[in-house]
Amino acid sequence: MEFGRRAVLRAAIATTLAVSAGGLFASVPATAAPVPSEDEFFGVWNPATSTWTKEPALDYAAFGALAEVEAAAKSGAYDRASAALLAYYRTREGRTPPPWVQNNVFVAGQEELFLDHFWTLGTGEAYISTLTVAGTEAESTADVTRNARSAHGSGWVGFMLMARHKEATTAEFRSRQAASGGPVLSVTLADGTVHDLAAAQDTYIANGDLAGTVLGGEPKLQVRDEGTGPYGPQTRKAYLSFDLSALASAPKKAVLRLTGRNATADAPKQVVLFQEKEAFDEAKRTWNNTVQNTFSWQGDPGGFDWKGPAGSDPEYSYQLPRFYFAGPVADAYRASGDERLAAGLLALMTDFVQDAAGYPGGVPGFPRNLDACWRYLNWTYAYDVLRTSSSLTAGTNITLLRAFVAGARYLATTTSNTPNWMISIRSTLLGLALYFPEFKGSGQWLGDAQTFLGDQLRSALYPDGGYVEASSGYAMGVAQTFGKNAALLKANGESFAAGEDLRALSWYLADQAYPDVRDPSYGDSGTADWSPGLTVLADLLADEELRHVATGGTSGRAPGHTSVIYPVTRTAVQRTGWAEQDLYLRFSADRGPHSVRDDLDVAVYAYGRPLLPEMGAFSYSSDPKSNWLRFDSRSRNTVTVDGVPQVLDAAAGLSQAHSPWFDLADGWTDASAAARHGRTVLFVRGRFWIVSDVLTPHDLAEHSYQQTWHSLPDARLSVDPTSKAASTAFTTGANIRIVPSDPGPLAAGLDDGYYSPAFYTVSEAKYVSYTLKATGTARLDTLLLPTREGSGDNAEVTRVRTGDGASALRFGAGRSSGWYLHADGAGDERTFGPYASDARVAYAETTDGVERLLLAGGTVLLHGRTPLVRADHELGTLAVELDRERRVVALSGLSAATGLEVAAPWARRVTVDGEPVRFTARQGLIRIGSRSGTA
Repeated sequence: MEFGRRAVLRAAIATTLAVSAGGLFASVPATAAPVPSEDEFFGVWNPATSTWTKEPALDYAAFGALAEVEAAAKSGAYDRASAALLAYYRTREGRTPPPWVQNNVFVAGQEELFLDHFWTLGTGEAYISTLTVAGTEAESTADVTRNARSAHGSGWVGFMLMARHKEATTAEFRSRQAASGGPVLSVTLADGTVHDLAAAQDTYIANGDLAGTVLGGEPKLQVRDEGTGPYGPQTRKAYLSFDLSALASAPKKAVLRLTGRNATADAPKQVVLFQEKEAFDEAKRTWNNTVQNTFSWQGDPGGFDWKGPAGSDPEYSYQLPRFYFAGPVADAYRASGDERLAAGLLALMTDFVQDAAGYPGGVPGFPRNLDACWRYLNWTYAYDVLRTSSSLTAGTNITLLRAFVAGARYLATTTSNTPNWMISIRSTLLGLALYFPEFKGSGQWLGDAQTFLGDQLRSALYPDGGYVEASSGYAMGVAQTFGKNAALLKANGESFAAGEDLRALSWYLADQAYPDVRDPSYGDSGTADWSPGLTVLADLLADEELRHVATGGTSGRAPGHTSVIYPVTRTAVQRTGWAEQDLYLRFSADRGPHSVRDDLDVAVYAYGRPLLPEMGAFSYSSDPKSNWLRFDSRSRNTVTVDGVPQVLDAAAGLSQAHSPWFDLADGWTDASAAARHGRTVLFVRGRFWIVSDVLTPHDLAEHSYQQTWHSLPDARLSVDPTSKAASTAFTTGANIRIVPSDPGPLAAGLDDGYYSPAFYTVSEAKYVSYTLKATGTARLDTLLLPTREGSGDNAEVTRVRTGDGASALRFGAGRSSGWYLHADGAGDERTFGPYASDARVAYAETTDGVERLLLAGGTVLLHGRTPLVRADHELGTLAVELDRERRVVALSGLSAATGLEVAAPWARRVTVDGEPVRFTARQGLIRIGSRSGTA
């Protein structure tokens, strides 16, 4: 059995997690370092003693170029010192800032919105363009090709309309309920055909007296905003969505056509168009039940206060002060030289300093240390661009530099119990120290940050190399942070020692990645392309096997493994290879920050697409969609007991054995109070999976067990009323069959759920539900059969009689047929069809004339009363392939070769794990001898 990727590597990095009090994650209160005053920044000089009465924040002694600044500071001429310092930074060279960070999608022209205090959280509402309507009704159009193409896979595309300016006028657009002129999405496909799609849903929401009113049936959609603050009692926003499911392919071109006017004035009115990524129901949506992501303070003389407005997602108040928009605005200024952009961004930065000074945590740490991390990274990047701007005055420059000093001092002492937070904190400190070596303490900050980051990464890994937070996005984010740190150190003339810890984390990510190198989306994560991140790590580590994974097998060297187990992390992956068309299953009972209630969940990918994916998280808001995705176990591919969600961080265990023909994983969890859940996953490599669930209750009462299987919104799931087998029916590409072995007692159906491929993006999605009510131990055996496009493979499964404490089935799947036994434990001989075994798991199949056998535990597998495999000791997990035509017996997983007999008197060659072994023939059986050579 493989331990992690490689036993040697895992043993080399094994370490005890320092998560208890006093460890690296221990929470130590940190007082936010106040922004130094002007004299504290430049220092106060006592000429009588030739000493600093107040030590300066600048290291004059180490930087001769600051001599003019020092001289002015010593004379108390801080205005002159400020001017000299600005001149120094305008011409300083040789320092590279950290790259800006973001979680938004930016579109050219959106920087104008930022300067007007018009801000969007995340990617759930993505800016497209600004429309203009006149006082006379006319058609407005917008090119939405990019948006429709990206949304095609989800089966729908949505839009949101919002007023560009705060003014007492209302834009009205004809809705789909109007007699004519309703919204149309004109789609042109690659073959030239044009499809004019009418809106499937449209509505508007209104604040004030109409905040609780559904307005989906109105003939006009209203758009308005006025007053001060993020919204007023007259604010209205409109929403539309279009059904794309009937389109044979992704659009080549898409144009949104709206008929509207400024209904209250003859003057033109501007309306901002966003893509809306949250599915909605026009018959239910109101102002009160809509979690909004975009707000405008345009024209408000006070601007915004850097806090989330009422009704917004909780993340709004955290992410707004991160200045995710600083990088794009700075880049736009660099490209255009437009001083309006520079002046506007500088005004936003100084406005934050002024406002946050009175908040808990103050400028350095408001609102939390994680948010301060991203803010200082983005500010440092922006400062490097703005330092040459004519809009940067000496006073503004000192305001920002004083804030940078306070930020570095704060990040040098603040702590968190969450690994990715600590890594972010010290990485930002490293960036500040590298970019501002003139600050006193920067050398200490740099050394401390590098030492801490090395220790922190080691503590953020389990002994098997897995990451301690149960979220794929956060794990990749940490790895990418180290990659960026390495690049930043190198760019500023410093060295970076990657170490085996970063290699371990990189391989953990590689092992978890889908075969198309995308994020498997476990925990509160979303889908993303991991290829760029893994490529950076492969370059940093000079790892050609990792490069092979990162490039989908197009370069580098193929890894020496496919399937893998991380037993301490409690994650197993079964895969056939590293290319897009390979098969993959992830099986887990992981725990830690950002986990969801999904013990023993499986995710399946095959032939180019996720077939049973993770369903995402949507947001951290307490809305029904987010709550279901994050807190309800029925949102995952597992079993829920009595309708009660699993508890987090429950006792659980996972193990897995590998062979060239089979992978066998076993897991158990106590995440449900009423019953222990055990799940075994048998992968018949390259073809299908058999999943066995065993629910052992803690009492004699009847319990309800609900097994759920999820697919993508466009999967067109169906359930056969007789066999209760479920199937996807994607228009193109791979599909999957989900076949229960004992449909009789099951209540089967399709339930309503959600799928969130990214935060603030969500669609409705049907899922398969099998419910079994039982007293005593309950068993569910399920065949998962992925099929290529056009293959026509089908599956039939029948439960067969066997003894108590076990289940058995006969199956036919594609070109395979065989028998399967799953028992509570090894020891008792049980009959399953024509076979019998004392194993915990036994499997026998014949495919294309080759017989394959599997035994986990036990000592014997019989056909009738004739031994097929017999050992004089209990086996671990033994896989046997009998190829009569080639007269070869191949064995895998045999820990002790002696004492094993196989019914293969025709054999001419026997191998164990690919190496030839000696054998002897006696009474129709061959007895396996030592390695190296044949009889």
